[in-house]
Amino acid sequence: MSEENSQPQEEPLVKEKKSLKKYFVFGFFGLLIAFLAIPYAYTSNPKSCTLCHNMDKYYESWQKSSHTVAAKNCFDCHIEQGSVNLWVYRISFYREIYASIVGADLKPAGASVPGIDSCQRQGCHSLNRVSSASGDIKIDHRGHVTKADLSCIKCHPGAAHPNVGDIGNVVPARKMCKECHSARMNDCSFCHIKKHSETKGFVHE
Repeated sequence: MSEENSQPQEEPLVKEKKSLKKYFVFGFFGLLIAFLAIPYAYTSNPKSCTLCHNMDKYYESWQKSSHTVAAKNCFDCHIEQGSVNLWVYRISFYREIYASIVGADLKPAGASVPGIDSCQRQGCHSLNRVSSASGDIKIDHRGHVTKADLSCIKCHPGAAHPNVGDIGNVVPARKMCKECHSARMNDCSFCHIKKHSETKGFVHE
């Protein structure tokens, strides 16, 4: 008799525990989704970088460059390739959201200077180019990268942000070429593909 009386009393407790467990699971996943959605929403808009850093001039220069078409977001170039690296950057954006609220000056977490891998992403730049965009200057891009061990931004520091702050121009200065090729600077055919008139006796500074 005692067993029969106790049985109905246990059922509500069991149901209550199951309900609490269900609410806990739904609550956990709800918080997880919100936790991921907030930085995802922030980082999906490249202008969000200007909220936390003194990045307005970089953002504006990017908008004016061809990279606004090739790279839809800052992290396309400034975050190492891979889903893990991207999500680490997205989640770490919480510290920058916090910084924007309290007015702290923080550098972007997880962001880096674009490397060769960023420039060689599918649909972007190729190392097979052997001349300048003008078609006049001989530049073996693969040789400069693989043999001279030069990064893309060594010669093209202002590719996306020309002349912003300490960043240089898109096109490398002649003095940069002179660092390695000083002995051949006055040999026109060493650099130039086209034959130019009135070059006899010309000397590069």
